[in-house]
Amino acid sequence: MNVKSTPVAWGLAGLAIAAIVDLPLVRGEDESGPDGFDGYIQSGTCAQPGEGYRVNLEGEDGRHDVQPYHALGENGDPVTLGFYGASGVPGFGVAAIYTDQQFSMVVANPGTDDAVACGDILRPTDDRFEEAGLAVVQLLPVSSSNVQGVAAIERATLQRELDVTPTRVRIVLSTEPVSVPSEPRAGYDGYVQNGRCESPAAGLRAALEGQEDYAISPFEALSADAGEPVTVAYYGAAGVPGFGLAAAYTDEDFSLVIADPESNQPAACGDILQPAADEFVEAGLALVQLQTADGTGVQGFALMDRLTMQRELDVTPTLMRVLLFAPPAAVE
Repeated sequence: MNVKSTPVAWGLAGLAIAAIVDLPLVRGEDESGPDGFDGYIQSGTCAQPGEGYRVNLEGEDGRHDVQPYHALGENGDPVTLGFYGASGVPGFGVAAIYTDQQFSMVVANPGTDDAVACGDILRPTDDRFEEAGLAVVQLLPVSSSNVQGVAAIERATLQRELDVTPTRVRIVLSTEPVSVPSEPRAGYDGYVQNGRCESPAAGLRAALEGQEDYAISPFEALSADAGEPVTVAYYGAAGVPGFGLAAAYTDEDFSLVIADPESNQPAACGDILQPAADEFVEAGLALVQLQTADGTGVQGFALMDRLTMQRELDVTPTLMRVLLFAPPAAVE
């Protein structure tokens, strides 16, 4: 399968993408790099921003909205897997996506407030996402920036004192080139296995269990210009029966495999590493960096969430949110 690669500025989204050699996203802790990004939602599209409406993302006080995510790699050495943030958006509700107004999400350099990535917030084509209060945004580099990623906008629990149903935005970013499949796929399956990606071991193989034909499917939305369906990412939110996040904090190694459902061969893989920051350990959350396997071009991130314990289960259930990069969305 041919592999295409980004970064590509959103202004060039309709152009063909040149093939490159896959580059790893993992960077050592001692390498220089940005210490984070801020973000906001604006009226209008990335190409034609509106005036008069700008809602800043609200992360933790004194910290950037999107920060480097560090994990403990081999021999306990810290590595940076990418950038992650989960922020509120006071004053913006998911229902606004389903109006005639257009909105876009901007990731900005906190020092200059200059945009480094942007994505139009598009209306999902599948009604079930409207009912669930979910939208996925493809964040593409602006100008000469190398920042790109995916955001998931989620409707949060309504609080009495708020006039607008609160919204949470989860953002994953890369500052390195990423690869994407050159041809659209109907979907992918996945499983957690014993061992690291480079040395899988016999034993555990816990399949991702979604509600659709595939654990991970194309997330389609209506383009801002023509209103035609485009794929902004591949998305899945699946349970992993029999695997608890606490296992990542033991001496055993585990990895997440994204598999081609036709051949059952790995399309991408990521080692499940312990977060370096205690706040993620306490919250029961871990980020997995998914690297392409055998030149498939499949690459992205997975976010593991510990869910509420259920009496009938022996293992605290885990939700795996998978976000895979797609080519820049454009109407054919």
